Amino acid sequence: MADRRCPFCNELVPSTSITCPKCYRKIPMQEPEPVKEGKTYGGDGRNRDPRNIIALFLAIVPALFGFLGLGLIYKYRGTGIGKYFLIGGLVLFGLASLVMFLGAATPLAFIIAIPLFILYVLAFLLSLLLTSAGTVFSYHVG
Repeated sequence: MADRRCPFCNELVPSTSITCPKCYRKIPMQEPEPVKEGKTYGGDGRNRDPRNIIALFLAIVPALFGFLGLGLIYKYRGTGIGKYFLIGGLVLFGLASLVMFLGAATPLAFIIAIPLFILYVLAFLLSLLLTSAGTVFSYHVG
C-alpha cells in the first residue's frame, strides 16, 4: 500500500501506521469504495451498453420487412420468446402481404389485410417494449 498524508498536519504517514508520527493524532481509516454491480457505460450511471443499442436496432429495422423478435433473440439468447415473435411476425406479415398482393384492387382484401397489419404492429410494439426492457426500463425478461 502507498503512503498517505495526515489530514491534520499534512505529514507523510506510512500506510501501516495508525497515528501520525508528527502530531500523534489518529489517522482515520479510509473506506474502500464499493464495487458497482454490472457494467455502466457513461458517467451518468445510465446503462449505455452497445449490446442494447444493437438489440434495439435488430428490433426495429428487420421488423419493417416482417422479421419481428430479432432483437429479443439477440438480447435474451437463453429464452425462446424471440422465436415466437419471429414466427408470429412472419405469419402475420406474410398473410397480410399475400392478401394485399392477390386482391390488390378489391375492398375485401383491405378488410382482411388491415386487421392482420394491426396485429402485426401491436406485436411489433410489444417486441420493442420487451427488447428495450432493461435498457430504458428496469424490468428484465426471463
